[in-house]
Parts: sequence; C-alpha cells; structure tokens
Amino acid sequence: MAIIIVQVLYGMMSVSADNNNNVEYKHVMEEYNYHMVLKGLNEDQARYLIKDEGTVFKSDVIFEVVSSEQYVNALTGDERYDVYLYFTGDLDQCMKRFEKNYQPDLAALGDADRTFTKSTTPLMTFSKNIAANTTTFVFVTLILLSVSIFLLTSLYNIRINQYKFQYGIYLTFGADFKMLFSTAFWELFIIFVVTFIPSLGISTLISYLMYSASGYGFIFNGLSILKIFLFTLVVILASVWTPMKIMSVKDPMSLIITEDNSNLVTSPMRSFNIFAEKFPVKYEFYSIWRFRKYNIQLLTTAIVFCALFIMGLYMADIYTTDLYYPRPQFEVNLAESGFEYDELMSEELYNMPGVRAVEINDNSTESYENASHMIVEKKNVRPFKNLVHYNGTEFDVGDKNWRVSSDIVYKAMTAEQVRILEDYDYTGDVTSVLQPGYVVIGDSISNVPTYKFNVGDKIYISVKTGQVKAVDTNVTGRVLLKNQIEYFHYEYHEFTIGAILYDIPSGSTPIFMNLDDYYTITGKTPKATSFNIYVEKDITTEEVNSLYAEVRQWSHTYGDVKVSNKDITLTNAIAADKHYNELYICISILILLISPLVWFFSQTLYYTKREKEFNILQSIGAIQREIKQIYLQGGLCMAVMSLFVSIILSYAGSYILFYIYNVIMPYFSGENVRYVFYMPWYAILTSIVMSVACGFFSTYLPYRSYYKNRYSLQNGGAGAEYSGDE
Repeated sequence: MAIIIVQVLYGMMSVSADNNNNVEYKHVMEEYNYHMVLKGLNEDQARYLIKDEGTVFKSDVIFEVVSSEQYVNALTGDERYDVYLYFTGDLDQCMKRFEKNYQPDLAALGDADRTFTKSTTPLMTFSKNIAANTTTFVFVTLILLSVSIFLLTSLYNIRINQYKFQYGIYLTFGADFKMLFSTAFWELFIIFVVTFIPSLGISTLISYLMYSASGYGFIFNGLSILKIFLFTLVVILASVWTPMKIMSVKDPMSLIITEDNSNLVTSPMRSFNIFAEKFPVKYEFYSIWRFRKYNIQLLTTAIVFCALFIMGLYMADIYTTDLYYPRPQFEVNLAESGFEYDELMSEELYNMPGVRAVEINDNSTESYENASHMIVEKKNVRPFKNLVHYNGTEFDVGDKNWRVSSDIVYKAMTAEQVRILEDYDYTGDVTSVLQPGYVVIGDSISNVPTYKFNVGDKIYISVKTGQVKAVDTNVTGRVLLKNQIEYFHYEYHEFTIGAILYDIPSGSTPIFMNLDDYYTITGKTPKATSFNIYVEKDITTEEVNSLYAEVRQWSHTYGDVKVSNKDITLTNAIAADKHYNELYICISILILLISPLVWFFSQTLYYTKREKEFNILQSIGAIQREIKQIYLQGGLCMAVMSLFVSIILSYAGSYILFYIYNVIMPYFSGENVRYVFYMPWYAILTSIVMSVACGFFSTYLPYRSYYKNRYSLQNGGAGAEYSGDE
C-alpha cells in the first residue's frame, strides 16, 4: 500500500508537469504570434524594419514582420507605427543580433526628442518558463523523494523489529550486508513490479480528470513511465540500505534472545510491585513510559503525515490566493507627454468596459526620506516584535507605554483611489481616509503581522522641525531611530485609525491619508505621471485584448504616452488551467492515507509481541477485563497524545510555509503578495479525527485479535465468544 501511494504521488507529479507545459504553450500560442513589438516608430524606422533593410543575405534574416499598425499623434500630427516581429531562429541569438545590428540603425533614424519602446511577449519567454517549470519539478521531486524514503524506511524498520530473531539466525549462518540488502531489495522490488501498472493507471486517471476539463486536452508522455520507474527504484534502494546496514553489524545473539519488545524498552530508574499499585491503570501508564522510545517514534512518524496533509491544503490556499490576488493589467506612463492624470482622464478610462480601478504610482513616500516615525501604544503591538521603546521628551500624551517604528510608507489617497483598498481584507471604513485626521493602516511589517489595531485607535506621526546634532551616517535600524529621537526636534500629529488592512503587501507598514495630511507629513504634492489600470476579475483574455487596443487608441490623444500590457489575465488563465490547486489537494489526501498505514502496521506488530506479557499477567491473576483495559487505556493515551502532537506539528509546518512565502520569497521573486496565516479548520478537523481514530483503533483491533486467539486456545480451538470477565 505504501509503495502504491509513493508511485501514485510521483506519477501525478510527472504527468502533471508534462501537461502543464502543454497548457502553457497552447495558451501563449493562442494569444501571441509575435515575439516582440516596437512602439512609437517614425516612418523611416518602420520602413527599415518592414523591408528589413539591415539584412543583405537571406541567410541573415532573423525575423518576420507579423503586422504593423499606423496611428497619428493627436498633439503633433506625426504618424507613428507599431511593428510586430516574429523571430525565426534561436530566440537568444536572434535577440542579441537584433540589439547589435538593428537597434543602432533604428536609433540613428529616430527623432531627437522622441524614443520608441520595445517590449517582448510571453512567447519570447516561453522557453525560459519551461526551464523554470523543469527546475520546480526537480525541486518537488527531491522533496517527494525525501518523504517517500522516510516513509518506507520507517515501515521497514518496524518490520525488522518484528523479525529480528530471523535476522539473528541469518547472521549466525554467515549472512552479510550484501546478502541482507539483496534479499530486502528484491522483496520490495517484486512488490514494486506488481503495483506499478495499477499505480500508473490511478495517477494517469486522476491527472486526466483534472486536465481534460480545461479544454486543452490531455497528453501522456511515455517518458513518464521511465521517470516513475527510476524514482521508485531509487526510493526502494535508499529505504532498505540504511536498515540493512545497521542490521548487518549487530551481534547475532542479541537479536536471537530479544524476540520480544525488549529492545524498545527504556529501563526505569526503579522497579515497582504491580499489584501494590492500582492495576491496571498505573501499570499501563508505567508501560507507556517504559516504551516511550517506541511511542515517541510512532507519534512523530505517523503524525508528520497529518501535518503534511494540513500543509498541503494550506499550499492549495496559498496558490488560490496568489491566483486571484489583485494585480494591474496595464501600466500607463505619461512622463514624455507632459500631462498628468486628471479627472478628465479618469472619466474617459472608467467609461471603458472592463476597467475596474486606476492606481496612481507616484503617491508614496518612505518615512526615512524625511526622518519620520510613528508612535503607538504598547497594547497595539503584538508580543515579541521588538519595536523601539519611546524615551524622548518632545512627545507627551499621558503616562502610557509607547512604542516607535520608522518602517513606514505614507500614501496619498483620493476618492478614486479608495476603490483599490476595497480589494483587500479590512475592518472599518476605508472611505474615512478622505476625512482630515483619519488614516487607513496596514497591520504588518515585511508581511508579518506586527500590530493589533482597532478602529478608532490613535497613532502619532512625527514631522521633523530641526536638529541639535548630526546622526552618524553609518548607523541603521533601531540605533538610527533612537539617535533621531534624541538629536532631532519633532512635531507630532494625531491621527485616528478609520480602517485596518490585513492582507496588503508590506515591506514597510502602509499608512494611507488624504492629500492635505500627506502634504503635512511629507511636504510633497503627489504627481500623477504614471498609473496602473486594474480590470474586472471575470474578464476574458479576448476582452483584455480589446480593452488594450482601446487604451492604446485613447493614449494617442495625449501624445507620447506609453502603455504596456502586463498579461496578468493570461498568466492567471495559464495558472488556473495548470490545476495546481487540485493537484495539491490530491497529494495531500494521499499523504494523509500514509498515517493509518504507519499506525496499524506498527501497533499490530508491537502488541503481537506484548501478548506473552499479557499471558503472564493472566497467569498470575489478571482477568480478561483488566487486559482489555490495558489495551484500551494504551489506545486512548496514544489518541490524546496524537491529538496534541498533530496540532503542534501542523501549526509549526503551516507557519513555516507562511514565513517562506511572505518573508523569504519576495526577496527572490521581486513580487510581494501578502498571505494570511491560518490553519484550514476542515484540514485540522480531518487531521484530528484521523489521528485520534488511528491512535485508538490501532490498539483496539490487536486486542480483538488477542481476545479471540486466547479464548480459542482455552476452548480447544472452538473460537466462541464469551463475556470477557473470566
């Protein structure tokens, strides 16, 4: 069963990887038939490309002109062109040759006061995306390999403990590591061969059901068979190597004479008279303590898979959050046009079908730019956040305990911009930011929850008014902030929190305020020369293309306006059709099924070896009901312990994922997405039920077996039921 699960897990990963590449390729090919577009060319530049005047020999051709668009700059009356190119050879080489041979000529043909823009499409980066997908697949393979080896090694160690008497005999008659390893390997290999076809069928069927519904077909790469075969072979080799290596160096006699569970016993500091204690309650508590090495190993081995189950479902939620996270579809740059975003532009853009919101890019100021900071009450700071304790003299609002932070970014807001805030999870009224003295604030620093604000709480923001001493330029962080408080003069402004944002990305804590308050704190009036356009969440890629054409046409009325498509809708469509969410859920369920395997396999063998112990107890006066109580008490204790261990491990694992994606990944990906830390209640409930049920029934079922076997022996093999009180 364990080998089947391992094969199905990797089979799903392998088949999914091939289908994901196919899905991405078909999506990109549907949307783009060109690798690069050059925008804002004059007539000479366009003619140069269309006629390919930079090429002398046919063998030197590196691109084809897919199409060209002509438009008129409404302000100057100049004709401008957009030219779309398809590279005909190796993309990297074609790009290098284009930059070397064509761009200098294009620059020479250009106007002195105007420049053209060059942008590539996902078709250009598709091969790199495939390479990235391959890297991810290899990384996941290594993780799954580690989990699989851990599982089979654990199970095989349990099996070895059951049959150590036989291994002692083998070693006595001259068996060495090579012989033990060979025997163990071929045993598992036979199981692997028997289960290979069913496992391949199950993994293929699950993948087919996921991908066939997306409309991009399902492919099965025959190479997947080889990958699954090699993966399982490596797992088997690694799983039996270490146990057999350890077994081969053991003393044969020590294995022969310890046929029971004595190797699992941790000797107590003192002995006790079992009949002088409350029997069997205290007896089994002592037994659990005696076998603590075994119990700890069992709990950590079995429960880790429940924790991985919860982590897998949390990963699915992370993927879904990332998929639907608000991102701008278009970026518009007005810098070269001489215009700024105004009410007329706003009205024109919002009248376009599909436009949901417009976000100004030039409306923020980091607090370090004007040596500013924020003061909050200690009660509004989460424990262990290590913010600076305020000990200055210029801020005096009661005798409360205050904390200071300079990890802040101030953002100016207008009535139009407020709708951007409505995309996030918040409490309070985000429109309150338009009122004087009110702010909307995030609850985190570097995506880690730092504050526990309530709507209506007060914060105090400083404005530097002078200084008595220069601050050492070499200091940073907490030391810098302390020096600024000591050496600078400040004026403090009180603000009321109108709303708190819980899932907004944060390098520094964002504080949103109206234009007047923004000017008071920063001394700046925000310019609106660049902005992002967000589209409706249910918009199709075809509608995005139409909207892009409309925005481009609109931009021509304002002169040299740059409009770029960030392809967010296409990226999300590709991500949705890769079905990672469903894949994570399926993998999580399969991993959860490993836990009962460990429980029942281990406990059955463990209690089988304790049957002699129970027979001795009965021979000296213990009745069957007391033996039953020993079993049930052990099961209940393991169930309770599994409950707590499951919750602790699940919490720790989920928080590790949360920290990786919230704090570490933004440094490498260049994109900041805020994921909320929580543990899915349905996953926790499932894990608890599974752990408790396995802890109890893995003890109760061996009791039923012992119960029937003993009575059968006492009654000449009749096997009839009895009351259990004898």
